[in-house]
Amino acid sequence: MTKSVRAAIALSISFSIAALLSQAIFYDAIDRFAMNAFNDNLLEYQTQIKNSIQNASPNQWQQQTAQLSDELNTPVYLDKRIPDNFNQDTLEKLASPIGTNGIIDPDMGLIYYPISKEYVLTVGPFDDFTLAYAAEIFTWLFALFTAIATFILLNNQDKKELERLSNSLSLGNAPSPAQISMESLIVQADLMSNTNRQKSTALDQLLITQRDLLHGVAHEFRSPLARMEFAIELLEEADENKRTQLKGQLERSIKELDELVKQVLRYSRLQHDGAELEMNIISTREIIERAIEKVQHFYPNTQFVLDDETQCQLRCDIKLMVIALSNILRNAGRFANSTCLIRVESHHHSLSISIQDDGSGLAPGKKKQIFEPFTRLDPSRSRDSGGYGLGLAIVQSIVHKHHGSIAVEDASIGGANFIITLEKSASN
Repeated sequence: MTKSVRAAIALSISFSIAALLSQAIFYDAIDRFAMNAFNDNLLEYQTQIKNSIQNASPNQWQQQTAQLSDELNTPVYLDKRIPDNFNQDTLEKLASPIGTNGIIDPDMGLIYYPISKEYVLTVGPFDDFTLAYAAEIFTWLFALFTAIATFILLNNQDKKELERLSNSLSLGNAPSPAQISMESLIVQADLMSNTNRQKSTALDQLLITQRDLLHGVAHEFRSPLARMEFAIELLEEADENKRTQLKGQLERSIKELDELVKQVLRYSRLQHDGAELEMNIISTREIIERAIEKVQHFYPNTQFVLDDETQCQLRCDIKLMVIALSNILRNAGRFANSTCLIRVESHHHSLSISIQDDGSGLAPGKKKQIFEPFTRLDPSRSRDSGGYGLGLAIVQSIVHKHHGSIAVEDASIGGANFIITLEKSASN
C-alpha cells in the first residue's frame, strides 16, 4: 500500500468519525441557534416594513412596494385579503389584534403585513442559505479540519521517522565513497526495509482500529438517538405527565451519549496518544483499596475481599491504574453472586493482581474476545447492565502502557478470574 493510498484512507476515516461525532453532539444546538438568528432577522425585516409603509398613502403603496422589494432584495406583493390569496388561518390572524403588526411565517420565510382592511403586503420568501444549512456546514467543516489535522499529524510523524532513520544511518561524519562497501549498503537497505515494514504494519493496525471504532460508535449511537427521536415526536401531543416522562427519557439518552463519547475518547487516547505516563510509587494494597472504594457502593450486596500480604510497591501512573482496577472490579461486582476476591502475589521480577468473582463465569472459547472494543459476550450484558463494551478494552490499553499483561481464566471460586501481571518497583 502506497503512502498516498494510506493517507487517503486515514483522511476518509478521520473525516467520517469527525462528521459522525459532530452531528451527534453539535447538530441540534447549532440548528436551534441558526433558527433563532433567522427569526431575529425576520423581526428586523418586519420593523423595516412597518417603518416604510405605515405613513404611506394608498396612491403610494405600489411605489413603496417596489422600493421595499429593492431594499430587502426579495419579492414584495400587494394582495387583497381574500381566500384566493390567503388561507383561512392567515386571514383570521390578520384580522385579530395580534396581526395588526404583521404575521411572520418562519417555516416559509414569509411576512404578512396588513396596510388596510382590504390589502396586505406579502414579503418574501426570505432565504438565508448560511443559516438554513448552518448545522450541515459546521458538521462538514469540523470534519474537514479534523481530517486536515490528521493528515498534518501523520505527515509530521513520517518526517520524524525519516529524521530518525537518517540519523541512524549516519554514524559520525558521512563516509567517503572509498569507505562505502556493498556490505554497508546491504545493512542500510535492510534497516530501511525493516523500518518501512514496521511503519506499514503500525499504520495498517491503526486503520483497522479506527474502522472498528467507527463501526462500534455508529452502532452504539443508534439506540439513544432513536429513543430521542421517538420522544421528540411524542412531546407535542403528550399530556403534562407524559411530557415529564419523555423529558426524563431525553435527558437519560443525552447523558448516555455524553458518557459514550467520554469512553470512546478515553479509549482512543490510550490507544494512540504518545503522552508519557505520570509514574509514581504506591503500595499495591493502597491502590487496590482506592479502586474498591470507587466501586463498592454500586454493589452493596457484594463483599470485596483483599488478600495482600506482599507489602509490594508498584511504580505506575496511579490515576490510570485505579481506572483499570475499578473497571475490572465493576465487571466482577456486576456478575458476582456474593463475593469478589482480590489477591496479590509476588514473584521474582514481577507481581500479579488477580480479581475473581463467584458468578457464572465466561462462556467457553470467548476469553480472547472479551478485551476487544464494544464486545459484550453475555447477551444479558446490555448497556443497562454492562456499559458500552469498552471497559475491559480500556483496562488492556492501560496495562499494556505499563508494559504488563492481562489474562482471564476460570476462577477457583466459580466465576471469572482476571490476572494483571506487572513489573515490580525497584524499591521492592
